[in-house]
Amino acid sequence: MITPIDLQADNIVGYRIDGDFEAATLQPLIDKLTERLERHEKLRVYAEYIAVDDIEWRAIWKDLKFDLSHLTDFEKVAVVTDKEWFGLSAGMANIIPGLDVKFFKFAEQEQARQWVKS
Repeated sequence: MITPIDLQADNIVGYRIDGDFEAATLQPLIDKLTERLERHEKLRVYAEYIAVDDIEWRAIWKDLKFDLSHLTDFEKVAVVTDKEWFGLSAGMANIIPGLDVKFFKFAEQEQARQWVKS
């Protein structure tokens, strides 16, 4: 399930993933990002990953297509999770010019929120 998190800034999209990661549940997030990109040249993302139980390949493909078509539309991404493998993928995303991705533990939630806002 993907749940929105309101960070009180229109250029920041926040969400929490807990449970299954499916194409159908991903679409509202993609719609929100697309709508915000109409108003902002660059977006920031705050993402909490609690537990990702089942990952649907169609969701991965949909996410990848969106990400690749918007590589330069994001400037900061804060990834909050205690899952170590997410940190590795966040580190790999830093090879994209102009994109700053940082990994935070759940104990650092407030620090992550402040960083993505700054």
